[in-house]
Amino acid sequence: MTEIELLTESIVIWLALSVMVIGLIFTVIPPLPGIIIIWAAAIGYGLMLGWEQLGWLTFSFLTLLMILGLIADLAGGQMGAKMGGASCWAIGVGTVVGFGAGIIFSLFGTPVVGCLAGVAGTLAGILLVERARYGDWRMAIGATKGYVAGTTAGIIAKLLAGGLMIGVFLLRVFWLT
Repeated sequence: MTEIELLTESIVIWLALSVMVIGLIFTVIPPLPGIIIIWAAAIGYGLMLGWEQLGWLTFSFLTLLMILGLIADLAGGQMGAKMGGASCWAIGVGTVVGFGAGIIFSLFGTPVVGCLAGVAGTLAGILLVERARYGDWRMAIGATKGYVAGTTAGIIAKLLAGGLMIGVFLLRVFWLT
């Protein structure tokens, strides 16, 4: 391997890892789908250096981890809310209110403010629908707590999947070549 090829490979590896670390951060901070960013960095690595560098088996495993992380993230809050006693109606209203609040506050504020407004809107929507449904604040708060617990579990699962993706990438690139 020539010096230029070695330098190019090193730059691509560190670029991919940098993007993966940014993706890992965004698995916790919602505006961008962090786990997809990690997966896209692996695709970029494969496209720049050739798929034989990463291998189709490794890429398939990274894809599987990405899909599982996305499913866990999407299902976590809803499953937690249902376990806490929230109705599908409350989850739907909370999702719509949270999405609307997130968009509005992102347009007139910053993305961080939009994310916080989205979370607050979702929680408020679930809480208010369940309060109207049960007529009891304690039951409404329990349903909302279930949503928070499920969402937290989903984020942890997505973070774990992202960390495993980076670990598999590092293992393949640095030790199994």
